[in-house]
Amino acid sequence: MSLRTIVICCWTVLVGAAVSLTPASSLAQTNEAPGAGSSVTIGPGDLLEVSVLGIEELSRRVQVLGDGSITLPPLGNFLVAGQTVQQLEATVAKMLSDNRLVNDPQVSIFVAESVGGGVSVQGAVLKPCMYNLVGRNTLIEVVGQAGGLAADAGGRILVMRGNPESGQETLEIDVERLMEQGDSTANISLRAGDIVVVPRGRKLRVYVTGAVKRAGAVEYSSTEGITVLQAITAAGGPTERANLKKVTINRRLSDGTEDRIQVNVKKIQNGKEPDIPLERNDTVVVGEWLL
Repeated sequence: MSLRTIVICCWTVLVGAAVSLTPASSLAQTNEAPGAGSSVTIGPGDLLEVSVLGIEELSRRVQVLGDGSITLPPLGNFLVAGQTVQQLEATVAKMLSDNRLVNDPQVSIFVAESVGGGVSVQGAVLKPCMYNLVGRNTLIEVVGQAGGLAADAGGRILVMRGNPESGQETLEIDVERLMEQGDSTANISLRAGDIVVVPRGRKLRVYVTGAVKRAGAVEYSSTEGITVLQAITAAGGPTERANLKKVTINRRLSDGTEDRIQVNVKKIQNGKEPDIPLERNDTVVVGEWLL
């Protein structure tokens, strides 16, 4: 039996583990598969996929022993708990090389399941909780496990994670890009210890007075906004005497002065002019036809 065959046979009884994190400097980078450049340490019970480039027979799924060690015949038993994925990859590669078992080994390790770490999902989801990571878990998958977004979810999702260089970093994901546009760069891979927060949209108000059926405050979500035409519709619509050609937006400016914006809502309805977004606490005054 050749030395290569001995190595392949012995590898089948390997038990090992690691936790995979890739420090993210951009959303594109965070979407890479976990396994390289991890700053999270390996712990007992973690489940790994180990492979050596060009040697398919050495690819195995393995698990860390209770004492934090792995047994790798003919390399023997050695401690891996406390190492990162990157460090373990280097350790195994060096041992294979030093023992002349594989020439220039390219070792890759990926965490299939992390016993010691999961992802906390909080905020505007239906089932906020801590979720264990099994395999490569993306943001959409974990939000789905949390029951999906609640009706009052805001327009962004925050992913907070530890960074060995800068401490904690926060990634901001646009919900529309993720859920509606299907942007793959927004569907990042999550890592053990990540905290996913879905902020709730704030309830804001504008006011509609004059020739409308239900004058008063109109609430809207901060993530969606509201326009002049939408506000008038929410106020029950115009009365029979409403003059939609003469609508005024009264807006309080930061310096305490008031700005008056004249709007022809009739042209907006006919598609001749764009609808106008309102700002918080604006007052929309719908004029009336004079008798």
